[in-house]
Amino acid sequence: MEPIKTKKLKPQPTAVIRVTTEPARMGEAFDEVFPETLSYLERVGASPVGPPFARFFDYSEDEADFEAGFPVSEAVQGEGRVAASELPGGLAAVTTHVGPYEALQDTHAAIGEWVLANGHDPSGPAWEVYVTDPRQEPDPSKRRTEVVWPLRK
Repeated sequence: MEPIKTKKLKPQPTAVIRVTTEPARMGEAFDEVFPETLSYLERVGASPVGPPFARFFDYSEDEADFEAGFPVSEAVQGEGRVAASELPGGLAAVTTHVGPYEALQDTHAAIGEWVLANGHDPSGPAWEVYVTDPRQEPDPSKRRTEVVWPLRK
């Protein structure tokens, strides 16, 4: 894990599909959501302006409630399961996790400890940006995932 830093983020329009599933089935959900969202963007003449992400509204042993998709340059209408959303702007704690997705929970725990130790307050759902495409990097130890925790001022 790279050092945790604070960043000031600009609001980012996104095209997403919201999913609730078991944590063990998240990979399968991403395998459906990302192509479906890309297909929609292609149909409306839009394209992603960054790598795919997932923003987590609730995460427990039994259930993951998240939206997954892509950042876009301008808000989209949405269609079917695809909806317009936005990653919020403002202060955030950010780090890059290097390694398998299964170890992301450790990075979230480390950010949580850092946020408290540095007198910050989380402000809404955290998200993960999947910088490395697993189809292009088969070695899980080399995958890079940016982890973002919005903070109150």
